[in-house]
Amino acid sequence: MAKRRILRKLLRVLIVVCVLLAAVVALSLFVMARKDKEHERFFSTGKSVNQFLASYKHGLEEAFKKKDPAELMQFYSTHYASAQRGRWEKRSDPDAGDISCFVLEAKEPKKDFTRADLQDELKTYLDGLASIDDIKLKIDMIEIDEVVLEKKVPLAVKFILDGKDNHGLVFQDRNFYRWTLENEGGAGAYDWKIVDDKLVEGVRVGGDARDFQSFETSEELAAIGIDYKHERDPKLNVKEQGSKLKFGVIEHGGGGVSTVDYNNDRKPDIFFADGVRSRLYRNDGTGASGRVHFTDVTKESGLDGIDQAAAGIFADVDNDGYQDLFVSRYLAPLKFYHNNGPDAGGNITFSDWSGKMGFDPKDPTNTAPAVSACFLDYDRDGYLDLYVGLYGDAFHDVPRLPFYAQNGGANRLYHNDGGKGFTDVTEKSGTGDTGWTLAVAAADYDNDGYPDIADANDFGRKNLYHNNHDGTFTEVAKQAGVLDFSGGMGLAWGDFNDDGHLDLYTSNINSNQRWFGEDMTVSQYERNVMRTKYAITDLGEYWKVYQLLGPRWRKLGTMIGEGNRLFQNNGSGTFEQVENSHTNRAGWGWSVAFFDYDNDTKLDIYAANGWISNAPNTDL
Repeated sequence: MAKRRILRKLLRVLIVVCVLLAAVVALSLFVMARKDKEHERFFSTGKSVNQFLASYKHGLEEAFKKKDPAELMQFYSTHYASAQRGRWEKRSDPDAGDISCFVLEAKEPKKDFTRADLQDELKTYLDGLASIDDIKLKIDMIEIDEVVLEKKVPLAVKFILDGKDNHGLVFQDRNFYRWTLENEGGAGAYDWKIVDDKLVEGVRVGGDARDFQSFETSEELAAIGIDYKHERDPKLNVKEQGSKLKFGVIEHGGGGVSTVDYNNDRKPDIFFADGVRSRLYRNDGTGASGRVHFTDVTKESGLDGIDQAAAGIFADVDNDGYQDLFVSRYLAPLKFYHNNGPDAGGNITFSDWSGKMGFDPKDPTNTAPAVSACFLDYDRDGYLDLYVGLYGDAFHDVPRLPFYAQNGGANRLYHNDGGKGFTDVTEKSGTGDTGWTLAVAAADYDNDGYPDIADANDFGRKNLYHNNHDGTFTEVAKQAGVLDFSGGMGLAWGDFNDDGHLDLYTSNINSNQRWFGEDMTVSQYERNVMRTKYAITDLGEYWKVYQLLGPRWRKLGTMIGEGNRLFQNNGSGTFEQVENSHTNRAGWGWSVAFFDYDNDTKLDIYAANGWISNAPNTDL
C-alpha cells in the first residue's frame, strides 16, 4: 500500500511538472509569435524607409535636371517645420594642396525654418551644381528608442553627392542629417514625409582633379600600352558557366593588382592577377611626350598561363637580388615562380618552381581556397617566410554564423628553408585561423623586433597574432582592442601620427542596411535559431562570441555595419579606435592602403570599395 501511495504521488508530481512544462512551452511560443509579428512590422518599416531614401535620390536627380526644387519638396510634409534650424551655408576651411575644404554649418542666429525657407535653400544648392555624377543616401544611425513602427522614424542620414560646381571644380559633398520621418499614408500604406531636419555635420571637398592622371577608357589605356581586362575565374562564373556555388558571393572576389620592380631598373612594373590570364607589364618609363608607357612581357617573362589567381605578391625569397612571385589561387594549386635574373640577352625571365619550393600541384593540400598572402621574416633568419589567407569552400559551404563564421579554410604559415623551399608550420606556430579570411598583413606593431600577423575575416572578426620569438604566435586581438567584428575585407599598417608606433586601418561594411542590424533583428535571429538544430550544434560558437564581447554581443548587428575603423597604437601593445577620424564611412570597404600621396610626410589613406549601391540602392 505504501508503495502504491508513493507511486501515485510521483505520478501526480510528474503530471504537474508536465503541465507546467507545457504551459511554459505554450507561453514561450505565444511570446515568440508576438515578437515575430512585431519584427515583421519592424522589417516592413525599415524596408519602406530605404525605399524612401532611394526615391529621394531620384527626386534630387530630377530636381537638378529641371532646376526646380519642387521635385524635392514632395518628400517634405506640408506641415514641415524645424525649430532653431537656421540656414545651412558653407564656410571655407584651410586648403590642402589643390584640395579645397568647406564646412557646412547652420548660420547664426539659428532661426526657425519653414517650407518656404527650405525651398529657397534647396534652390540655392541646385543652382550651384553644374553637373552630378553620383548621389548616395544611406541610413547612418537609427534612434531606435524613438521609433514608432509604421508611423514615425527619427534617423541620421548620410548624404553623398559627387559632381562639378559652376567654376568647373570637381567636388564631393558628405553631409549627415537628422531627419524625422512621419508616415502620412493610409492604413497599411507607407508615405513617408520629412517633418523636421537638422544638420549633424557636413563637408565639401573640391579640387581641379589634377593631382592624379587617370587612364580609364580602353583607348586611354592602350595609349600607355596596357590592354588588360579582368576576366572571372570560369569555375566561379555563375552567369556564363553555370557554376554551382553554394555561396555565390565568391564569384565577385577574384583578381588583384600589385606593383614590383621585377627587373631592378628602379621603375615600378604592374602585375594583374586574373581568373583566366594573369599579366605582367614592364614599365618603360616616360618618353619625349612625358607620358609613361608599359609593355606586356607576360609571355617573354615566362609567366603566361597563370589562371584562377586571386593575388600575386613579389619578394626576394632566395636573397639573389631579384623579386620572385607567389600566386594565391582559389581552389587551385598554389604557384611559385623564381626570378632568374637577366638572360644572355638581358631579358628577365621566371621559372615555375612550385614543386621545388614545396607547392607540388599533385599534392591535394596545396589546393585550397587561398585568396591573399604576405611575406614576413617571422624568425629573423634573413629569409622571408610566407603567410597565406584562406577563405571558405564556396562550392560546399556557407559562412556559419553570419557574424562569427569559423568554418573556412585554416590560414597557413610557411617557413622559408634558406631559399630552397617552404615548410608548412601552421600547426606549430598557432596561426591557423579558420575564419573566412580575405586579407592578411604583417608588421611589428609592438616594436620588439619581430613581425606580427593580422588577418581580416569576412563574416567575422580580426585576428592579431603576436610573435612570441620562438616560432609560435599568440592571438591577442581582444587584449589589444582590435577584434573589430564586421565583414572584414582589408587591413593596412601605417604610422599615421608619426609617433613611432604602427597603427592599424581596417576595411569593413558601411551599409544602409543598418536598420536590420538593430536589437530587434538580432532578437529575431535568436528566435529563428532556437527553432532549429543549430541552437545546439552551434552553442559552442555562440559561447565563444559571448566570451569575446560579453554583454556587448547584442550590439553585434550595429557593429558590423559601422564601416572601416582606424586604430591608434597606444605604444603599450594595445590600440584605441579613433572615433572622430572621418575614415569609417568608406562604403562597402574592400582593400585599403596607407601612402603619402602629396609628399607632405603625412600618411594618407586610400580605401577602395565596391557594391556601393545595387539597382534598388540597397547595397545587397
